[in-house]
Amino acid sequence: MSDLYQAVLLDELKHPQHKQSLPDPDSVARAVNVSCGDDLTVYLKFSSDQTILDIGWQGNGCAIAQVTMSLLSAHIQGKRVKDVMALTQSDLENLIGIKQISLGRVKCLMLGLEAVQRAIQKTKK
Repeated sequence: MSDLYQAVLLDELKHPQHKQSLPDPDSVARAVNVSCGDDLTVYLKFSSDQTILDIGWQGNGCAIAQVTMSLLSAHIQGKRVKDVMALTQSDLENLIGIKQISLGRVKCLMLGLEAVQRAIQKTKK
């Protein structure tokens, strides 16, 4: 990974995007990674055409979990729910610029998406 890209990721960690709770969210979900201590809560608001109108998140965790959640929150705002539900591990690796993340860190990478998809599923019940 280049020094420039490392600096970008460190800046993302220091100044995360959308790290806030939302007033009157349409859905809230939490995801926890016990093995690493990551704990993320996601707040979503939806538009009438099933796009993500706004997103907020709070939580603590390792750098991978927090940077991924920050970049993911910016990436999915304005996206259709069905497109967000189709996101994969490979999509997240591309988003943060780390190819073939180690097996022990996959849960850290996927935790934010797990919380987002759980929040979306809660609105469909």
